[in-house]
Amino acid sequence: MWNRPESLFLKMVQDMGSIALSHPPPEKTVTKTEILAALKNLTAEERLEIIETASRMMREEIEEKAQRKAERKQKLRAAAEAAVKDYMPGGALHDLWSADSEPYFESEEEYLNAGIKTNA
Repeated sequence: MWNRPESLFLKMVQDMGSIALSHPPPEKTVTKTEILAALKNLTAEERLEIIETASRMMREEIEEKAQRKAERKQKLRAAAEAAVKDYMPGGALHDLWSADSEPYFESEEEYLNAGIKTNA
């Protein structure tokens, strides 16, 4: 039966659970071909249970990814908001970006010839 401790399907479902919860995914222990071949030996109800479990794991993985993306966006927004005061009048970077600040280069030619210097 599919739920016995030695069952390939029980191991497959457990492996799928560990894949969904870990980052990065561990090496595959069961190939797709083996899973599909083994599914033929299950009843329709057992196959449906496998599908439901796999769908749940996929939803959880999608939700976790969306949560990580939202957290990253929130951190980037906080960093940008924290930097705004540096660009405001009196801020450390205001003179570099202000339209009324003095030019960094003495001439347009110096500006065009500045280029990018590398250590390579």
